[in-house]
Amino acid sequence: MSSLDNEASENSLTIKEWQRLSSLSVIFFIGKLLTKIVKDMLPSLAPLGVIIFTSDNKSFILMLVAIGASSLILLSSLLQYWFFKYKQEGDKVLINDGVFKKNKRVIAFDRIQNINILQPIYFKFFNLVTLQIQTAGAKGNEADLAGIPESLANNLRNIILEKKSQTLSGKYQSNEELVNDFSEQKSEIIASASLMDLTKYGISSNGMFWFFVILAPIMGMLDDILEKVFTKEDIQGIIELLGGGLSGKIIAVFLSVFTVFFLMFTFSIIGAIFRYYHYQLTQTKTFSGSNSEKQSLTDITFKRISGLLTRYEESLKLNKIQSFVTKTNFIGKLLAVEHITLGQVSSGQKNQAQKQSTFIIPARTFEQTKTLLNNVFDDSPEEIETQRISKRYINKTVALKLFLPSLIVSLPFIIFNELYWFYLLPIVIPTIFLPLVYRRWKAYRFGMKDGYARFERGLFGYRHITFPLYKVQRAEVRQSPIQRRRNLATLKVYLASNQLQMQYIPFDVANEWLEEINKAIHLDKRPWY
Repeated sequence: MSSLDNEASENSLTIKEWQRLSSLSVIFFIGKLLTKIVKDMLPSLAPLGVIIFTSDNKSFILMLVAIGASSLILLSSLLQYWFFKYKQEGDKVLINDGVFKKNKRVIAFDRIQNINILQPIYFKFFNLVTLQIQTAGAKGNEADLAGIPESLANNLRNIILEKKSQTLSGKYQSNEELVNDFSEQKSEIIASASLMDLTKYGISSNGMFWFFVILAPIMGMLDDILEKVFTKEDIQGIIELLGGGLSGKIIAVFLSVFTVFFLMFTFSIIGAIFRYYHYQLTQTKTFSGSNSEKQSLTDITFKRISGLLTRYEESLKLNKIQSFVTKTNFIGKLLAVEHITLGQVSSGQKNQAQKQSTFIIPARTFEQTKTLLNNVFDDSPEEIETQRISKRYINKTVALKLFLPSLIVSLPFIIFNELYWFYLLPIVIPTIFLPLVYRRWKAYRFGMKDGYARFERGLFGYRHITFPLYKVQRAEVRQSPIQRRRNLATLKVYLASNQLQMQYIPFDVANEWLEEINKAIHLDKRPWY
């Protein structure tokens, strides 16, 4: 596969000449293009599907569409492979790509946020991988080096991580000096997930709702197809088979709902297994110092490996972690498991690629969560006592989000149609939803201890966020006119990973938080990133 393989076999630490990807990267480009089509174009293609399946010559038309689409996708992927070239030059990676619109990218090492290695099943037998490079401010991956030798990808990743570590520590060394000075690395597995853990994760995560997200764009097309496959006589026959009459219809509806939920949970479990199979999270501690000097801890890196058909290998340095998030839904509470997300530095752009790169640790017990929190923030307190927000939250929610909208909806029916029983609507709706508002109020809690803060919220499940105060970028205390009269305020906290807020807390408490956060920002000199 060109001179690239020879350089990798010799463990070369640089890629001085322009290189092409492996020819197998065409498969990667095909998959990338198909994903884009499904994500962006599938809803608009639904009418075409209806036309094809309702046409008299649907087999012939379907064949023509399939041949034309396949030819275009294959040609586009071949051209993307042919025009994609890359090389390393000093402390940066250079990439040239684009078919008609040429792109020239220079990716400096100090801009790189994360480096992940993926090995799809079609690369596995050839020892090839995809090296994903993510940078600050970019939408998704800045570059995907698909189909490069695994040894070359590991070498390139190590070079980037080592030089970034040197930059953070305020020193720079040559490769020879680095080898002489580097002493030891100690690794230990701190989390793993069995098939039972992944099953629990599948049925207690929001992944099951992706079933409806994927199904929604093609729902209209499915309706037309099902109408042709199942006639009214077929449906009536099924009802008769289930006993007929009202009871048969109720059983049919129940079985339909059960089937949808069964498919939803199955879809989520299969997705969890495909993504997190053989999950292992490793913590690597790097110690430096020459033989004559005492070793010192210079770096801690978390590395996770997972995946069934595609092997994912992702790394995250400890100093990049901004927050420790535990969350679960009501099913997870029944199973006594929660899922952990390590909040990273982000570009502030909420896009799909960013969500995919989220560092998730699935299906942990409460004790395992405490242990992992201690691994991430070793100086965090064991428990942070929290307090509730003001009950004014209940009054505001009931008045502004339940009573007022119900009143606005009911007035036209009362005034123009003289349907006076609609007067009951502004009373019935708040009464029905009041228990949920109360439950949500009870879940809103906040607390601070020994330089760490904890925000909690939830309804049927919960989401708890723990973060060190010194990693806060800035904090604000805001008051609306209503809050000012009640001596309440909203506290907003901006982390490099996300934005948090806690409403309806006492004004003096909010100012105490603001003072503590500002003190931590100015006095604590530990690197936040």
